[in-house]
Amino acid sequence: LQLEKSNKHNNIGDKPDLNSDTPAATGQFQGGNGWQTVKFQSSKKGRLLCLEALSTQSGDDVVAIAEIYALGADGKRLSREPWTTKYADSENENGNHTGDKVYDLQESTYWQTVKGAGFPHLLVIDLGSEQTVSGVEYLPRAEQGAPGSVKNYKIYIK
Repeated sequence: LQLEKSNKHNNIGDKPDLNSDTPAATGQFQGGNGWQTVKFQSSKKGRLLCLEALSTQSGDDVVAIAEIYALGADGKRLSREPWTTKYADSENENGNHTGDKVYDLQESTYWQTVKGAGFPHLLVIDLGSEQTVSGVEYLPRAEQGAPGSVKNYKIYIK
């Protein structure tokens, strides 16, 4: 008997301990549609990009992110080809809204958490190798009002 493997990325052993780490950036995204850029005060080296969503623009508990890019030391987008989803605390698998949708080159697909899962929401991307990261570009869902848009966030590079 072969059981179908889950598409979810919620193995607790893959969740990084961020308690003693200093975020590369903390802040608030603007509401609405369109790309937003977060530039770090100083570049960080690491293999994991960890985005912790602390709240949404609408005040509900469902987060949705269409696309993410990491910016290299030169400020240009790093290749997402080697990326994998290391961990996501919540993924709406019913709608095929798993963590890997944030780097699938399709702005119409997105990672979305499950209603009622509670904050904070954590998405961890393995960049494939150690990288120097100077910032992040974030794109909320493309629909009118950008449902699930992150408001308050912390970004870590580990």
